Amino acid sequence: ANSGGNIDITGTSATFTTTNANVGFATSGVDLANNGTTTINTGAGGGTVTFGAGLESNGGDNDALTITSGTGTVTFTGAIGATEELGGLTVNSTAGNATITFSSTIGDGGNAGVIGTTAIGGTASTAVNFNSTIYKFDGATTITAAAGDTIDIGAAATFTTANDNITFATGNIELADGSNLTIDTGAGVGNVTIVSIDGHSSENVTIDAGAGTTSVGAIGSGTEIGTLAIGSAENGGITLKGAVVTTGTVTIDGPVTLDTGAISVTTTNDDIAFNHTINGTQTLTLESGSGDITIDGAIGGDAILTALSVNATDGSAGNIEISDIGDGDAAAGVNTGTISIGNTNTATLTLDGTIYKTDGATVFEAASGSTILLTGVSPTISTINDNLTFTQGNIILSAAGTTTINTELGGSGAGNITIDGTIDGTSGQSEALTITSGAGTLQLQGTIGGTNPVTNLIVGNAGAGTVEIVGIGDSGTIGATGTAAIGNTSTATLTLDGTVYKSTGAQTYTAATGGQNIVVSSGGSNAVT
Repeated sequence: ANSGGNIDITGTSATFTTTNANVGFATSGVDLANNGTTTINTGAGGGTVTFGAGLESNGGDNDALTITSGTGTVTFTGAIGATEELGGLTVNSTAGNATITFSSTIGDGGNAGVIGTTAIGGTASTAVNFNSTIYKFDGATTITAAAGDTIDIGAAATFTTANDNITFATGNIELADGSNLTIDTGAGVGNVTIVSIDGHSSENVTIDAGAGTTSVGAIGSGTEIGTLAIGSAENGGITLKGAVVTTGTVTIDGPVTLDTGAISVTTTNDDIAFNHTINGTQTLTLESGSGDITIDGAIGGDAILTALSVNATDGSAGNIEISDIGDGDAAAGVNTGTISIGNTNTATLTLDGTIYKTDGATVFEAASGSTILLTGVSPTISTINDNLTFTQGNIILSAAGTTTINTELGGSGAGNITIDGTIDGTSGQSEALTITSGAGTLQLQGTIGGTNPVTNLIVGNAGAGTVEIVGIGDSGTIGATGTAAIGNTSTATLTLDGTVYKSTGAQTYTAATGGQNIVVSSGGSNAVT
């Protein structure tokens, strides 16, 4: 054989058949040189199949191997196709429940071990074991085992194809201690499909389907998985079908679809990054502890999420950056459920997009200080008549334009707005601000423009809700360099419970006609200016 083996199979369509008895090719390498398919069948019983050394072909990519062994184990001790690749490999794909073991490689660093279709194992296979480092294919590849942790990776291993699909079916991938896993189908269209991945001691997982799609179920539990990277610059679509738990960073580089129930991604104080859009009619929960969370694509722009939680657990101090929720149409990006982004320990919460549309009670929360940063140009943050709350952190408007905050997406109605902290512009920027809550209550409990002013200010310009505003500017700062229009002719009650209201332009305070609907209540003996 080309690799030095001395068992040559040259008979056209050679067949080795036993009735539940073993077939073994002892210590010599085997060379398939028949330009056809070699078949080994030991029946339905316990006849084993063993290759004691390497397995090669004579080239030409037309020497295939098919094995059926019933309950007998199949063992490949040496490398397959390291010098001359097989033209196809099928092992117990339609019958048999035996364990299949690859002790060495399929292919080598430069060559695929199989060119053509590979089908290893079936839905009854007890286990498929890969105990070496390189498994390289040039053709559609399917690896199947019974349900459970039955596709066992016993060493740090890389599975590659040449822009061909690779599927790990029915069984879960289980990584032994230190057995980091890489799956790479090339830059072209080679899809990756995986039921689930489990580990033991923070093994790292990298999946790159190029321009192809990736579909994967649950990944890890506890400390089983270390870092996780799915996708690449080719931006193939990624479907998540289960919970992801890691002790390292998570990077998802491709448009994401959420599927099969609530999806969560949890790290042990490590960063989570979604580099593209997230869609799917499911709940999404992200928790990173002290790690940062970055979402650089729109959430729910095409398929609306049902709920969203991003580091909502108190104590998770990582920074949060979210590009957009929803897109330019009338629909919200998240509906029916609650939307909770950040917590009292979030270091900074940055909204660097322009659209944030939700249909459910929505909370943006960060630590005290200037921690809620609106950096997009003229962003709109709105709900469909649902409560909208900015908790604890102060809001900073960071780009010229008009920031709009309202609960009137889709029409006037109820939906309270509560903003705990102050709202400031940024020095050198011209930032207008409009806040409207329709029939809901509107409570601005921090000063507007106390450090850096906004330009024109409009608060409560529609609906019959109540408006409370604690101040515009402070004793040494003009809060609005343009006009200030507070309330409208339907406003039930307009309460001014601060002491300073300063603008360069005209100020207009309006409420419904009737008795005492504009209340000036600064508290104590403090004068209102």
